[in-house]
Amino acid sequence: MKNLIILFVFIFTINIFADYSTPGTGVSWNLNDLVTNSAGTVTFSSGQYFINSNLTITSPDTVKILNNATVKIAYNVTVNTLGTLIINPPDSAKFTSIDTTQKFMDLRLDDLSEASIIRKLIFEYSFNGFRMLDTSPLIENCTFRYNGNGNTTTSTAISLFRSNAVIRNCSIFRNYHVGIAGGGNIPNAPQILNNNIYENNISNGNVPQINLGQSGTGTTVIRGNTIRGLYDNTGGIATLPIGTLSIIIENNNIRNNRYGIAIANANTTAIIRGNIIEDNNIQGNPSLGGSGINFNGNSTLTALVSKNTIRGNLWGITVQGTAKPMMGNLSDPDTNYVGMNVIYGNHNSGRFYDLYNNTPDSIKAENNFWGTGITDSVEAHIFHKPDSAALGFVDYLPIWVPVGITNSNSSIPSKFRLYDAYPNPFNPVTTIRFDIAEAMNVRLSVYDITGREVSVLVNHLLKAGSYNVAFEADNMASGIYFYTLLSNQFKETKKMVLVK
Repeated sequence: MKNLIILFVFIFTINIFADYSTPGTGVSWNLNDLVTNSAGTVTFSSGQYFINSNLTITSPDTVKILNNATVKIAYNVTVNTLGTLIINPPDSAKFTSIDTTQKFMDLRLDDLSEASIIRKLIFEYSFNGFRMLDTSPLIENCTFRYNGNGNTTTSTAISLFRSNAVIRNCSIFRNYHVGIAGGGNIPNAPQILNNNIYENNISNGNVPQINLGQSGTGTTVIRGNTIRGLYDNTGGIATLPIGTLSIIIENNNIRNNRYGIAIANANTTAIIRGNIIEDNNIQGNPSLGGSGINFNGNSTLTALVSKNTIRGNLWGITVQGTAKPMMGNLSDPDTNYVGMNVIYGNHNSGRFYDLYNNTPDSIKAENNFWGTGITDSVEAHIFHKPDSAALGFVDYLPIWVPVGITNSNSSIPSKFRLYDAYPNPFNPVTTIRFDIAEAMNVRLSVYDITGREVSVLVNHLLKAGSYNVAFEADNMASGIYFYTLLSNQFKETKKMVLVK
């Protein structure tokens, strides 16, 4: 009987309040002003604010949240901004549902809200997420989590509709479907910068964590993000434009997804540069995905691919249809054609597939490193005309071998990895991390810029696994140093900088 009474009171509470719109006279209000003026739509109790029915911020009104606050929103309620919404508290402002099992609908920024700035917002337990329609706000240092509904495959944490929003330094994770999305035929050119995007798509649908379409007259930029998967149907980044797409994807860390980057359809110009794309193999079925980068379209799909590290995927780079990616062309003076990709250790079904040219056309892939400088070994890892007469050639000569990498075997194994020191630059301590695939004698040494060995950190037999080794430089001078990992057959060197 007690449960029935509680349910009745809750239903009564969410229906007694009428929807409220701010007056549209240019007022600049905070949450307390909304409590005073909204006739019960916004209330305050026990240190928290409650939005009990649909709230509209009318143009040209402004609502500012400049203090830490928790805002709880009733089931199925929308907060719609036609005016300006400024959120910038010292620590955080949280928008959440009154009952997390009965989610509020969404927060919308609509076409007149161009001046909106959203900082330090924790946005959670909404049904349709954070939506931007014909507006391009700054969204910075925010958290988007647990949005969407387990019974739908359409809800998105951050949804774009004709929006060139700047989304930077945010955490976007554990949402039920896509993290950031825009329609294939809707022009969006967002700047997605330095975010931590991970473990989205709890519903495990066939979707990526970032899913975008055309960019219109703008350029979409996805730069400096970490994009890490968990659910085995979830991809990293995918584009499927119905219209024109110009996109730059650079300096991202994309790992442990079903695939890394998938560029599909037509009328696309892409620059893919400086990314680490590894271990995108979690589904494990090579017929359904697993590419580090996949290009699938006609000849109007073009891409410049340079300075990426692509390893540990089921496939390295796959090219389908008549798509025209360029992985390196030294005869072209444009520095974007330089190649210098590191592509190795991508395999499935007992064979390495670092590049699979599944098109009838020849492809340029000069000046890349394939884990070895031995031509016959590189040839064995590339699938093209020598493997099937119906396919085009891959021009992979000359082979680039990075400074500091030498080997006497056919290829560097995918689990022999030396990572960048962190932090770098450092003072006075940094950590060096490496993986080895099997038990082996390992020597980890540090050298100064003259080549003199100044420290030996490891010099003994190690079991297979991952290792973190601290390096302390209290008594050393500022400058450039090199650290080298040497095993029985392989050697790799990286640079670090001591700044005192």
